[in-house]
Amino acid sequence: MANTLLEKFYSILFKLPDGRSMEDYFKTVALVAPVGTDELKDGKVFPANGLLIASSIDTVAEYFAESSQVYKEAYAIFNQKSNTQTTSQIKNLFIFKKEEAETYAEALDKAKAINTKFAQVAMTSRTPADIISVAGWCLLNKRFLSATVDLENAEDLSSLKTGLNNYAYVLARKTANLTEGIGSAVASTTTKGYFGGTKGSAQFTQLVGITPENLTDAQIKTLYDANIAYYSNVAPVDGAGAEDFGYNWVIGSRMVGGEYRQRMMIKDYVEKALALKTLEFLNTKPGYDENGNATLWGMLQVLGRSLQTYELVIPDTEELAGFVFNVRRIRGSEDSIQNTDIEAYNGKKFQVYGYYYDKLVGEKVEVNLVVDPTSMEVENLLA
Repeated sequence: MANTLLEKFYSILFKLPDGRSMEDYFKTVALVAPVGTDELKDGKVFPANGLLIASSIDTVAEYFAESSQVYKEAYAIFNQKSNTQTTSQIKNLFIFKKEEAETYAEALDKAKAINTKFAQVAMTSRTPADIISVAGWCLLNKRFLSATVDLENAEDLSSLKTGLNNYAYVLARKTANLTEGIGSAVASTTTKGYFGGTKGSAQFTQLVGITPENLTDAQIKTLYDANIAYYSNVAPVDGAGAEDFGYNWVIGSRMVGGEYRQRMMIKDYVEKALALKTLEFLNTKPGYDENGNATLWGMLQVLGRSLQTYELVIPDTEELAGFVFNVRRIRGSEDSIQNTDIEAYNGKKFQVYGYYYDKLVGEKVEVNLVVDPTSMEVENLLA
């Protein structure tokens, strides 16, 4: 059964923050947290707009005490690397302050209005209600959440599974280790400019500064049934003292809703890559005719080939095309190829449709994207 990349038509904004390069977006983690005076160092005041941007742990250390939960989360973020990398790939950590009177959703709405360039979200709270709130925001806003829950409270997140929330990834920890920033660590290991091959997967990742935990078979089954991950030592020899024979691994590759985490990230990346390429097309001030169709089609084919190079899309073979991106112009009531007034121009829409085959598991993913600039965007386009 085909998986739908976009369940409904997607109107592309003509201007994106800083446009053209998505690298900063995918390599930035947003940490949302209450910030009290007991968290801050003496004499330090959090930025008035509610956002602290850090490119290293040194910036965080200027503001936060090492005993604070914010510092612990930041330390986990900046000290991670994937198993194939020698250094962390994160570019920036956005620390967003949640005011006491705000809900997490309100805090994230404010955060998005300040700076929207973050693909991933982490949080200091381990409370199921807070996780559910942030997960709902991430689902609506298409950001990836990595959260931590007490092992005993894991089943309280069942609504995320029944609601098919595939933008939330949750890891369970025993109470004694709840202050370790495992959710933040996982968010850091999956910051990528792309998510191809095995490099974008959380599963089997070894985490720096996170304690592995041994769980009972019953506990593991409960987490497996709930699509919740955990961090443990895996060895071919059973029993105590066998850690030297094994590896510390994140176990669990699915979002809470059931989709593979890496596969969901690939979907999100391809969607945004298509949108960005279409923005590039619009920026050429194209004529809305069949030549425009052909130009956009050609640009999308080049993009498709690059997605194959990045191992996101299955390469073409004699039996199977790895992707098909088509373009169709939707004619409006004001349609005229020669008419360039704003109403008529805005009446022209391009539909990008087709499919690609996911390199990760080989499944077909449908694409249905409508380019429909607003009147204000058309004014910019015709300027």
